[in-house]
This record gives sequence, structure tokens and C-alpha cells, in this order.
Amino acid sequence: MASRAMLKKLVPCTSRVSQNVQKSTLRAFSTVKPSQQQQESIDNEQVNPAEALKDLVPPSNVELKKPIWRSVAEAAEPITPYNMSIGRLLAAGLHLGHSTSLWEPATLPFIFGTREGISIINLEHTLVYLRRACNVAREVAYRGGNILFVGTRPGFQDLTVDAARRCEGYHVSAKWIPGTLTNAQQVLGRHATPDPNDPGRAARTFKPDLIVLLNPLENNIALSEAQLNMIPVIAITDTDYDPRRVTYPIPANDDSIRGVELVAKVISTAAKDGMLRRKQLLDRKDKESRFTRGERQL
Repeated sequence: MASRAMLKKLVPCTSRVSQNVQKSTLRAFSTVKPSQQQQESIDNEQVNPAEALKDLVPPSNVELKKPIWRSVAEAAEPITPYNMSIGRLLAAGLHLGHSTSLWEPATLPFIFGTREGISIINLEHTLVYLRRACNVAREVAYRGGNILFVGTRPGFQDLTVDAARRCEGYHVSAKWIPGTLTNAQQVLGRHATPDPNDPGRAARTFKPDLIVLLNPLENNIALSEAQLNMIPVIAITDTDYDPRRVTYPIPANDDSIRGVELVAKVISTAAKDGMLRRKQLLDRKDKESRFTRGERQL
């Protein structure tokens, strides 16, 4: 007990001694006067606050640094049929096929090999056939045709709608109703707008000039109706589907949502390009007709 009491008395004493030492050292440092050279350097370092602010504000002719996200967004090129590469197809997972047990022999020219029981698609063929499909979509849009995008698999609805809106086309993102093309008057007639000049006449329905099938395996009825109506079809054909049933097949993985979105975006971009070219052509013809009319009046 006595030792504990002695320790309690010694602890405050040592703390007081340390405080006194600190105060004395601070006084000693505060009383030391700088030399003449040190005083001159301190005076030189003191800058006018207005000049300091001028240094902080960059001049107008200097380009400001952009945020990282903006520089990355500007550096990323939009995906078009012209800058499409095998690297982008590979990153989207379009090279992965189905199991060899589900292999369709007609897809042999498009297969690069097998790995761990999975067929690997040759992306060189995919790139060639994708560019051919883009040329077809561009020409159809250039000639004023209607393009229909069909994607009924879960997860394909949004990208199907976006692709159709991009090129001002049409889409089927839910179940394909049998008879949409072969019996269009009964299936689509009630949804068509009537003729204002002849309301009693049955509403007229139109058929698409090109169909883009994103999942042909689940839409055999749509493919059969397109063949009966002589409508060309662009479709993504995996290793378990016969590409001879499609007019313009694209050998690729149809299970990858990212890959299907890439294909749909490229085809719709090509169709948009053809549509813009058609508008430019019509505007040029309109200007020429107005110019010839003005010359005749003069």
C-alpha cells in the first residue's frame, strides 16, 4: 500500500517537471533571433496575396484538364460496321458455341475447333458474315424498306426495342403470334389505322422487307412465315442451328446478351446509315425539282 501511495505522489511530480522543461525549451527557441541572411530569405518568400491568386488561376489560353470519365468516353469510338474487329467480337463472347453433343453438322465450315467439349466459332467468318448482313440492312433502308427486329428470349427485349428505335424500324419483343405474316389481316388488321377517305374499307397492313432474328431457335414459326412470304431473314445461328434455313446467317453465340446486343447495334447502325443517305438523296432531288420549277417560271 505504501509503494502505491509513493507512486501516486511521484507521477504528478514527473508530469510537472516535463511541463516545465517544455516551457523552458519553447522560451529558449522563441528568444532566438534569426540571422540577417535568414531574415532576408523570409522577406523574399513573403509574396503578395494578389500575385499568389494569379498563380492559382490558369490563363485563358491553357486547356483545362478533363475528368477521367469524360476523357474515356470521348476516346471510346462508337461501334459501327466500319470499325468492327475480331477483338470486339471476342470480348463480347461470340466465339463460344454449344456442346459437341448438340452440334449441327451444317455449321462445320464456321467452327474453329473444340475445347473441353464446347465448339469454338471462327470469328473471322463471323466478321465477314456480319459485314454482309450490315450491307443488306443498309441497302434495304436506303431503298425505303421496313426492317423488323425479333428478339423474344428473356433478356433480349430491351436491346430489341433499342435496335428498332435506332433505325426507325419495328420490333417484336414478346411472343411471336402465329399468322402475323401469313394471316396479317386477321391478326394485325384490328390494330391498323383505318383509311380516313374510306372508313368502311378494311385497314391495310404492311409486311416487312427484312427480318432480323436474334433467337431463331425459338422462332421457327416466324422463320417459316418469312419463307412463305419471300422475306429475307438475317439471323444469329449458333452451332446447334442449321444456317441453311436462314437467308443471311451470322455464325455467333446467341446465348450471350452482350454479344447479341453488339450484333443488333451494328446492324441497326448500318440501317440508320442507309436511312440517312436516303433522306439526303430525297432532299437533293427536292432541291433540284424546285430549281427546275424556278427556271421554267422565269
